[in-house]
Amino acid sequence: MKFKKYLFLLLLPLIFLATGCNKDEVTSYSKNLSTYTIDVTYNEDHTLSCKQTVNYKNRTDTTLENVMFHLYPQSFRLGAKSSVVSSLNYKKCYSYGSSYGDLKISKISVNGNPIDIEITGNDEDIANVKLNKTLEPGNDIDIYFEYTVTIPNINHRFGYGDDTINIANFYPIACMYENGNFVIDSYHYNGDPFYSEVANYNVNLNVPSNLVLATTGSITDKQVSDDTTNYNIKALTVRDFAMVLSDKFNVVSDKVGDTTVNYYYYNNQYPNEAIRASVDSVNTFNKLFGKYPYSTLSVVESDFVHGGMEYPNLVLISDMVDVQSDYINVIVHEIAHQWWYGIIGNNEFNYGWLDEGLTEYSTILFYNENPSYNVNTKELIKNTTNSYVTFVDVYTKVFNSVDTSMNRKLNEYNNESEYVYIAYVKGMLMFDSIKDVLGKDKFIKCLQTYFEDNKFKIATPDSLIEAFCKGAKCNLRPVFESWINGKVKIVEIK
Repeated sequence: MKFKKYLFLLLLPLIFLATGCNKDEVTSYSKNLSTYTIDVTYNEDHTLSCKQTVNYKNRTDTTLENVMFHLYPQSFRLGAKSSVVSSLNYKKCYSYGSSYGDLKISKISVNGNPIDIEITGNDEDIANVKLNKTLEPGNDIDIYFEYTVTIPNINHRFGYGDDTINIANFYPIACMYENGNFVIDSYHYNGDPFYSEVANYNVNLNVPSNLVLATTGSITDKQVSDDTTNYNIKALTVRDFAMVLSDKFNVVSDKVGDTTVNYYYYNNQYPNEAIRASVDSVNTFNKLFGKYPYSTLSVVESDFVHGGMEYPNLVLISDMVDVQSDYINVIVHEIAHQWWYGIIGNNEFNYGWLDEGLTEYSTILFYNENPSYNVNTKELIKNTTNSYVTFVDVYTKVFNSVDTSMNRKLNEYNNESEYVYIAYVKGMLMFDSIKDVLGKDKFIKCLQTYFEDNKFKIATPDSLIEAFCKGAKCNLRPVFESWINGKVKIVEIK
């Protein structure tokens, strides 16, 4: 997100005041992945009627007796243990008062055999599917769900507002399995509490014909019948699947190589600037990091409380961002996420800085490569550094101490500001410091090594450090660890 979501909307004012893969690789990699086949009907009462088959492939080295799935809409339900937004953003999210959503499963079967569903997890947000027989490593099984999703009236990634219907994190998605257990961390209002493998998606969507669709993947067929439009959508080797609907969208498009870039908007008075920034972002990051491997990328203005949000082939840009230069900054940040978290995945719940810090610094790299945007990156780094120093000083005076370590779970931060300054601000400063040590060319070589070694996989902090050591041909682990462990002393720049 652009904090993304929070850094941008909450703290950016303080800061400013103060080699690659190709489409053949995507297809080749897709052959050993789980596949989600989802039939979705959007109803005018803001519900989704869904049938879903997951051909789940056991890619672990463990024989499985069950498979667990996240049910993220359950965190939006009445009675959920924790709010999906902070108190600071509550009124911005709920323009018309509290509203609730949920996901109710009515039927489930495994390889055609009905089974009982167990809803578990910290907040009734996990479906524990007990298999009829054990699933050996390398084998696959078909898990079928029928369910209804209620979309809340909230300006969020899962919710509807005055202008858009944001349909993200709406379906049962398989939990990651590692260290002998499924990872079942619950939704949290801090950051992006998501963690998933790449998979394939075949989605059949039925919607009222007055609604325009922006989506992950490519629309392979579109049929209009009376007042309903049916879309067939295909997405290979993507980490998640999301859609946005609106009856107000205008669309402009452009090409970057084999990729079609679309910009969907309704309020923005400068759509040509937005599509140019989108195209420039893809071109720049293709050159710096590695080639974007998908055929589509949609940048979508939307009802969203924070600055922006990333999904595969799809990014949300908040219509609450009312300064065009800030709007452009969010576009650049969110598109950088297509590389950091999209193509290279990570556990955002445990290591938010790993994608957010690198994505935030990628915007600096973008402006350095594109001087026509008139952003003084040296001044930006100076103001960001001084803002961080002020944060540490104020936090220490108020709470007597401050934890500046970076490897923390989302629920281990005391508040949004602490998360933002550690994951985004300190993350950005860390990468800038390492760039200064290595020099630009070697730094970019390290990023390309990180991309090449980890694309379509799950990266960890160790993955990043190893790639930098490999790319720089020197031991950078002590440097990274001093930043990550909170030992680096950051001082004001005069």
